[in-house]
Amino acid sequence: MASKESTGNMDNKELVLAYEKKFAALLANQVLVKPKLSAWMIFIPFIFIFYFQDFSAYKKQRKAFLDNWLLSRKKALDEAEEAIDQGRKPDTTTLATQANLKVKVTDKYNSLLKVMATHYISLLKAKGDTYEALVRSAYGNHKGDFLLFMNQLIDAEKELNKALIPQLRKTEEGVGAVVKKIEKNSEQLRRLELNEIFE
Repeated sequence: MASKESTGNMDNKELVLAYEKKFAALLANQVLVKPKLSAWMIFIPFIFIFYFQDFSAYKKQRKAFLDNWLLSRKKALDEAEEAIDQGRKPDTTTLATQANLKVKVTDKYNSLLKVMATHYISLLKAKGDTYEALVRSAYGNHKGDFLLFMNQLIDAEKELNKALIPQLRKTEEGVGAVVKKIEKNSEQLRRLELNEIFE
């Protein structure tokens, strides 16, 4: 039977994961272009088929985007929970090394994981029935402290992207523009979130 503390952590963990999934979905809506269905397409069967092909490709892209966005966050969240349970600091270096990236990229990835794990530990130890309440509890109702975390997260993501882009350009065209779009939209969403949490 789980202790009260671990049950509380599990509830908090679910709230945090639900928030991360919601954020990823909102970001996907901004970054990926969803094909539009016009009424006249229904009357021209071969065009309708093309629409469904585009829509199917969009759904696959969206799923891949969500899976990839959440992968590191789930790893950092699991590590944060284990660190609390075992009374130790989070070991993000091992997590980063497991990704089998180049040394320079691994260092940047580790920095991102460390920022996320530290944030998650604060949330898992916080009190609240909603994600917003957890954030206010974890950061002592100080908007400036949460803004500091957000800026650290944004900077760590940008540093990792900067290290990854040269490698990705070898296999994917237009990757730089896509990354900039992700960065711009995720930053806008986070600024909105900051204002909503600390209204």
